[in-house]
Amino acid sequence: MITAKIKLSTKTESGEGDQRRAALMFYADYAEGRNKEWASATPTLTLSMTVKGEVADLFEQGAAYTLQFVAEEPA
Repeated sequence: MITAKIKLSTKTESGEGDQRRAALMFYADYAEGRNKEWASATPTLTLSMTVKGEVADLFEQGAAYTLQFVAEEPA
């Protein structure tokens, strides 16, 4: 498993009611030595996802999150 510390840099909402969506953009958080386990030289991590409005409500712009990459067994 690889763990990455990320921050939500941009949250762009659109639509209304059941059609409400948000585009979320995350970047790597290097404050206080975060991500030093896997980062080398000048690494980059960019993650974007579009989610339903109720899911977007769970994310706060500027907040830090932990992203885990966990290998799965082949199906």
